[in-house]
This record gives sequence, C-alpha cells and structure tokens, in this order.
Amino acid sequence: MKKLSITIGGVLLCAGLCLTAYAADAATPVKGTWSLNNWTPGDTAHLTVAYRNATTRWEWGNDQPLEDLHGLTSEQRHSAHASVSFTMDRDAGTFAFEGTLTLGLGRGDFRFVPNPTYATKLGVLGYETIGEDELLNLALRDVSLAFATEVKTSGLKDVTVSDLLRLKDHGIDGEFVRALRSPGAPVLSADDIIKLHDHGVKPEYVARVQSAGYPDLTVDQIIKLHDHGVD
Repeated sequence: MKKLSITIGGVLLCAGLCLTAYAADAATPVKGTWSLNNWTPGDTAHLTVAYRNATTRWEWGNDQPLEDLHGLTSEQRHSAHASVSFTMDRDAGTFAFEGTLTLGLGRGDFRFVPNPTYATKLGVLGYETIGEDELLNLALRDVSLAFATEVKTSGLKDVTVSDLLRLKDHGIDGEFVRALRSPGAPVLSADDIIKLHDHGVKPEYVARVQSAGYPDLTVDQIIKLHDHGVD
C-alpha cells in the first residue's frame, strides 16, 4: 500500500507539473513586427504594428503620444542610428518593442504580454468572453476598463466588445457617450452614437431638440435636422 501511495503521488506530481507547463505555454506573448515614423516634429509618432498567426494576418497603425512610448528618448528619435527598447502600457496588456531608429524612422519586433485580469474584469462588467485576437485589438485601441465601464453603464442597447472597438475607431470617448445619457432620452445603440458623431451632432444639440418639444424623434430624424442646418 505504501508503494502504491508513492506511485499515485508521483502521478499527481507529474500531472501538476504538466498543467503548470501548459499554463506557462498558454501565456506565451503574442509576437509581431512594428515600424515608427517620427520624421515630422510634434508630440506624437505614427506607430504601425503587424501581426500574423495560422488564421489571422493584419496591420494596424495610429498616431501615438510620445509620452506613451516609455523608454523611447528624444536623443534616440533624432539619432543617425540607435538601438531602441521601449514599452506601451494598456489596461489589456503591455507591448514591448525592440529594434532600431534612423533619424526618426524605425522598425523591429514587438511582443504583447496580456494582462491576466483584464478579460475577467470585462466579464464582470457584462461583456462576452474574448479571445487572443480581440484582446490584442482592445489593447491597440487603448480600450481601458474605465471606458468599457462608461459605455456599459450608459444604458446602450446590447453593447458588445465589438462595439467598444468600433466606438474607439470612430474617435468616440467616454465623455461623448456620457453626455448623450440624459433623463427621458431614448435608449441608443452603438450604431446610433457612431452616426451622431460622424455627422458632427453634439450631445448638446440632441438635448436641445428634445427639450424643444420633440422627445420622440429618432436618431435619423435628428441627424436630418442637423444636416439641414435646423437650429
């Protein structure tokens, strides 16, 4: 019996080690390539990242504040040639970049290390389960937990993670979403907010139309009034 107990213990120990190894492998950072353009003066740099796996291949670029690129110095950005290593922190995880810069133009490799609690916190807020690609997209667009909370508590209809990404892509922040939430206002969808924003309709305009005695106008009707210059 003693020998059997030792054998069982050995099997359990092996299983535990295997599970640990699997968990470590599952946490392997996502890797890809990056390029940077800081040729023109200013407080931003155009950062492009490219990523591919067995089923996905895409490229994403946007102007990033230089203050968000931790470890990238002014001397490196203006150097004739410099090896660089810098990071960009997001609620969803951290990007670590390594490569070279030549007179403000650079390229290299990046790895993305996910925040292990981010997806769980999104779930607590009521969002659906997300995968690796969605997590990476949320990080690239800097979808913070504060923004996700603002959108979820704004009363939008059936808001999803995809809606968070689309709102960010259209340059919509939490303040704009919050300003559209007023007593008696109709329940809006992410599509409604995107349409209002893209047509330049400010939350103040929506509130004035409703307070003028037209509380039941649809979003499309409000946009039509705005586009025709009705004040």
